Amino acid sequence: MILRLLVPPVDRPGPDTPFDWVLADRAGAPLREGRGPLGEVPRGDAVELILPASRVLFARLKLPKVNTATIRELLPYAVEDRLLADPSQIHAVPGTTNARGETLVAVVDRGWFQGALALLARAGLSPSRAVCESALAAPGPQAWTAVLGAERCFLVEDDGYAVAFDRPAGREPPLALRIAVDEAAGRDARPAQLEVLAESAPPDAAPWSETLGLTVRVREGKGRLALPVSPRAIDLLSGEFARRSRALSGIRVPRLAVALALAIAALHAGLTAFDTFRLERERRALEAEREALFRSAFPEATTVVDPALQMARNLGTLQRARGEASTDDFLAQVTRVARDDPAPARKLTWAGGKLTVERAPKGAAK
Repeated sequence: MILRLLVPPVDRPGPDTPFDWVLADRAGAPLREGRGPLGEVPRGDAVELILPASRVLFARLKLPKVNTATIRELLPYAVEDRLLADPSQIHAVPGTTNARGETLVAVVDRGWFQGALALLARAGLSPSRAVCESALAAPGPQAWTAVLGAERCFLVEDDGYAVAFDRPAGREPPLALRIAVDEAAGRDARPAQLEVLAESAPPDAAPWSETLGLTVRVREGKGRLALPVSPRAIDLLSGEFARRSRALSGIRVPRLAVALALAIAALHAGLTAFDTFRLERERRALEAEREALFRSAFPEATTVVDPALQMARNLGTLQRARGEASTDDFLAQVTRVARDDPAPARKLTWAGGKLTVERAPKGAAK
């Protein structure tokens, strides 16, 4: 199931702030809807965050042809003059580019957005994407949509550009719509019709149509939170706010490179295993050869644990049996003589297993 949450437009939403929500199945069909604090909101397999139109600014900008990382760094400065805000407090994400080379950019206050995400995280909710609510009212080609809600009103143009406005009090359309139509005419992008989605007190289409010079259709606008998201919607969970798994998946590695890396890793593992097997086999062969040499020299041995050590011990025994001293006997005799007489020796003679010491005459210079 998919849980869709609409963030309230307040400055600092808290644990007790009510959220509008819709719980839908995987096909997008709504199952339940309601309003309440995050602690009372049902859980779904996926979470979609909807941002109020009054918190998202849209701009059309002609951007330089540079890589995505550079564009992400330049965008806050590109919209600085329109917001009169510190670029470090702006989170901007580019969208589609039109035929005139203008890129639609969505902008949100970084601190507010970060606070909303932190609030959801404390409630155990991790959204998979975050889009403006204007993406739920996307019009068709050469058509615009105006949403008249009880609390929020906004206009959505055919390229996804959206702007919030106050609900009109009289029969005339709001000033924001008239300005938008005039600006579109200057860009040669005047719409052919306007669809008005009214949650309550629908306006009279006739004066709107006469003032705007457009075909105006009015229909009920309830249940908008359950409408499908436009495929051209700008996901604000990008850049520094991107989920880790999605950030990694965004790194596109050619399949051939991946296959080559896997093949190299498999070959390396195979060669390492073969080399280990070869060295182990050689070690066993050398151990068997040492044991065979020891048994050929000392056939009476019943147990062979360390052929080299046992060979050295047996060799010493044979040398002593034949009257030949081993290196250990020489060292033992030298040590014993040094302990018995600490006087300096002039000459040491070792022959036939016997040590002869020639001392220096008494009184000789040391």
